Amino acid sequence: MKAYLCELKVNGCKNIDKTINLKFCNSTIKSKVKFENTNVKAIYGPNGAGKSAIISAVHIYERLICDENGLNDSYFSNFVKESINKKTNKLEVEATVLFYDSKDSSYFATYRHYISFVIKNNSVVIDCEKISKLSGNSILDEKFKTLIYVEDGKIIEIRGVDNLLESKIYISSLNLLNKKSIVNISYLEEANLKNYEISIICLKIFALSIIVSMEKEDLHTNYLKDLVFIENKIEMMSKFTNEITDEDIFYFSVKDRDVVKVDNFNNYKNNINKLYKFIKVFKSNLTGIDIDKKINGDEYYCNKIFNYGDLLVDIEFESTGIKKLVRIYNALSACANGRIVFIDEFDANLHDVYFTKLVEFMKIYAKGQFCFTTHNLEPIDVLKDNSHSLDFLSNDSRVTSWMKNGNKSPMKKYINGLIDYSPFNVHAIDFIDSLLEEDN
Repeated sequence: MKAYLCELKVNGCKNIDKTINLKFCNSTIKSKVKFENTNVKAIYGPNGAGKSAIISAVHIYERLICDENGLNDSYFSNFVKESINKKTNKLEVEATVLFYDSKDSSYFATYRHYISFVIKNNSVVIDCEKISKLSGNSILDEKFKTLIYVEDGKIIEIRGVDNLLESKIYISSLNLLNKKSIVNISYLEEANLKNYEISIICLKIFALSIIVSMEKEDLHTNYLKDLVFIENKIEMMSKFTNEITDEDIFYFSVKDRDVVKVDNFNNYKNNINKLYKFIKVFKSNLTGIDIDKKINGDEYYCNKIFNYGDLLVDIEFESTGIKKLVRIYNALSACANGRIVFIDEFDANLHDVYFTKLVEFMKIYAKGQFCFTTHNLEPIDVLKDNSHSLDFLSNDSRVTSWMKNGNKSPMKKYINGLIDYSPFNVHAIDFIDSLLEEDN
């Protein structure tokens, strides 16, 4: 079973104060799923428009589903709290996800998952959660039928279940659903709700397929917290799919040491060899990446040493660009092999040519979905002929999607301020008063 994100709606995250709807495919679903020329999306917008907020919302969704502690984790709860827009006082995420057979691409089902967060008594809680299923072949609101609806920490509706207040799932989930997603409540099978169990498994597969890469100043996290989350995610993966293994998700630190279980060291070493092949494309004089490891109980503390023959460089002292490539390597590799990847500020610290070639690779060869934010204009020409691949975000939380129109150039329209809601009314003369000092 594989997942494909069809639509993503975000509201109330950081500076986003209107619902943003990102579409990743056409509304009509066919019996054989094909997503050629729609699997890459670039999000553009001026500084402060909310591009990073979109990626943050995806991170929040992924973490809530993949970490069974949910909002009981104080660190994660604080991140969500700080991300809630002070105007809307509510953070909303809605994902519409299509599932299909990974072998023959035959369509299975489409689910919509909505979650909202609010602050009550100075604590973040899940205000509302709804899981719906598409009943037709067109992704339209009226075609979705509610399966499960949760509000204020209580199950309000489970479709087809009578005497809900007396059911085991209702009683067992009381006082849990304001901090944990119903996707992580384990009573559905015991309650003999097989249809809903399938939707839960599908949504877990979707969340487990997601990889989010954010700049550290936006993520406000640290390496050890990430490591614990990744270990929990790997454990959950083993329960729901055998297509994803721990060797696919090693987290590469560019400052601290990598902490690797002794039993996983061979996988880690193989992944470092793949990383070496990737970095060598950009630095032809690199002869290898050595691993300086020290044992601590059942773990190795590993430092990556870049070997240039007559020069050894610890990763901490490598260039900013190389550190960026190391940090995003696993995400790029995962997307190339079928995962759903979001990268914030993908172009940061990367040379224009290398950055554009990586986007081109994803467009041509990637088996998964790739969504990234950027200020670099070069990918516009790479993606202009694809569908659902260029979104322009305005300062007032409005999205304009590029639709191919003859030989018209989205690059020229964007630069000249002709994209709706993105006028770019800035000229060189506007900086005179703020930057030039008056002559005496």
